[in-house]
Amino acid sequence: STLDLHPSGTGKRPSAQTPARPPAPSSPTFRMAKRGVAGGEPIPLSRFGALVAQLESVVASARQKPPDALLCFDLLSELSSALDEAPKDTIQLWQRKCEDALQSLLVFGACRPVRRLASSAMGRIIQKGDAISVYSRASTLQGWLVDVKRADPMACAGAAQCLGEIYHLFGRKITAGLIETSNIVGKLMKYHEDFVRQDALLLLENALEGSGGGGSGAAYLEAFRIIMRGGISDKSYIVRVAAARCLKAFANIGGPGLGMAELDTSMSCCVKGLEDNVSAVRDSFAEALGAILALAVNPDAQVTKGGKKQNASAKKFDDGIQKHLILPFVKANGANAKKLRVGLSLSWVFFLQMIHMKYGTLDSELQNYAVQVMEILQGNGSPDPHALACVLYVLRVGFADQMTEPTQGEFLVFLGKKLESSNYSAPTRVTTLRILSYLLRSLGEVPSEFKDILDNTVVAALSHSSAN
Repeated sequence: STLDLHPSGTGKRPSAQTPARPPAPSSPTFRMAKRGVAGGEPIPLSRFGALVAQLESVVASARQKPPDALLCFDLLSELSSALDEAPKDTIQLWQRKCEDALQSLLVFGACRPVRRLASSAMGRIIQKGDAISVYSRASTLQGWLVDVKRADPMACAGAAQCLGEIYHLFGRKITAGLIETSNIVGKLMKYHEDFVRQDALLLLENALEGSGGGGSGAAYLEAFRIIMRGGISDKSYIVRVAAARCLKAFANIGGPGLGMAELDTSMSCCVKGLEDNVSAVRDSFAEALGAILALAVNPDAQVTKGGKKQNASAKKFDDGIQKHLILPFVKANGANAKKLRVGLSLSWVFFLQMIHMKYGTLDSELQNYAVQVMEILQGNGSPDPHALACVLYVLRVGFADQMTEPTQGEFLVFLGKKLESSNYSAPTRVTTLRILSYLLRSLGEVPSEFKDILDNTVVAALSHSSAN
């Protein structure tokens, strides 16, 4: 249901069964609809058209008095519902007027829920109507953000959110404007209001992912500079979260314009972010670290300037796992040690999920990384319960849960044979035995290949553990 926003209406909320009431024949909005969009043939006043007319009425009166947020929210919710039902021809008749009204509502300054609905409606009407208007609308929003001086923060946030929605849906069509968008984000990052800086980085995230790596190298380098210089160290935690998401977006599109030096720097910053006091920030940097490291060890997926893939001879970041996942875990100490360990464990899982699902590493090849995970415990003579729990989490979620049943059987044999090594420390043996137990419960049976290992190696390991 929606509120009756027409000036001549009662202001009461209609019932759920009653559709939004179109303007009265004597009203200005009705006469406007009769004249038509181009002043030619009259336009049939459909439900969608009536809602657009109401939206224009709200925008027209907003110059004297800010519109009520609840009324706008109800109207935009109804408009979104009408978009699902209206045919393309009807949407196209009202598209330009609806787009203009939505943009006006945003630049007048609206609260976050209204900004979200208006931005979503803008993207959907272009998507369901005439998509050619994406160029002019993106250009109009960019122009407003460039030309405006010290505007209302909510207006800037609304325009940025709407432009971000357009990039999210049509980014590959408007990559030419990416450099200007990066400059706009840099401008918005100077605002004192943290929600403006947050929406600026959310715009950048959508622009990065929407463009798919097809923009100019200068645009991506400027975007990376903005993230690293201000975003990741911002005093507001919501901005730091948005900055971490931008780094993850860079990894998702192949790190265009970035070399190994930039990837290494960004991973070091992510490791530092894992010690943040806010859990949401730590989780975001953990995801970003896993995604960037997965890209670094898959050079064929890295994108150079112009959206092209790297050639097969591109340098592989071989020591990335050791430098950014293992050493920080081993060296963790002090008050933030547990936070750092948990964050690194999450990064391990995200890394393993990315190389498996995005880059096509076979689940049978994942076990090669298991040895590196267990290296974390090799230097510890006495078991550290927290470190044991972290490593066990990685082995369960990052390895065992991603494997098919036959591969789990192979992993079982692989780990069982590792117990034969006399160099295994006590914590490593404990962790291995626990993950073997988990795999056996998952399989529900003892594979024939594992029976000899169970009789010899595992029993010997248990005896050795008891003796110690």
